[in-house]
Amino acid sequence: MADGRFLAPLLLVLVVAAAGGGERPPPLAPGALAEWLAQADPPLVLDVRGGEAYRAGTVPGALDAGRDAAGFTPDGRGGAVVLIAGASDALPGWQARLAAAGHEVYRLQGGMDAWREAGLPLEFGTRYVRPGTVPFVIPRGLCEMNEPAQVFE
Repeated sequence: MADGRFLAPLLLVLVVAAAGGGERPPPLAPGALAEWLAQADPPLVLDVRGGEAYRAGTVPGALDAGRDAAGFTPDGRGGAVVLIAGASDALPGWQARLAAAGHEVYRLQGGMDAWREAGLPLEFGTRYVRPGTVPFVIPRGLCEMNEPAQVFE
């Protein structure tokens, strides 16, 4: 049929398949992420490569979410999330967990290698943990006697 009645559902299926179809989050180029982070409502950026890789350099403001999606508790507010992953990371598990909590999930295309190659800024050594996630870090000064329960790395 040339009237397009069947074209729209077919296009929807193709868009869903191109976006990963539940398998992998759609890619986001490093430059596009850098521009998005500079806007008034930036996405949440989760580094899921593990603590050692996180401390070796990550996207400024990214949270160290650990490698296991089961250990991260989404806060339920939804919104956009960009995952920074290595080659062996289980992106489908992260996408399923975050999408179930109402998040729109993307992945940094090319990972940190592409971010570095684009000459974009890096952040080293700071460990940010979002309240409500695992593990929870209590900042210095919020504990009794000004002693932190855990220290920022």
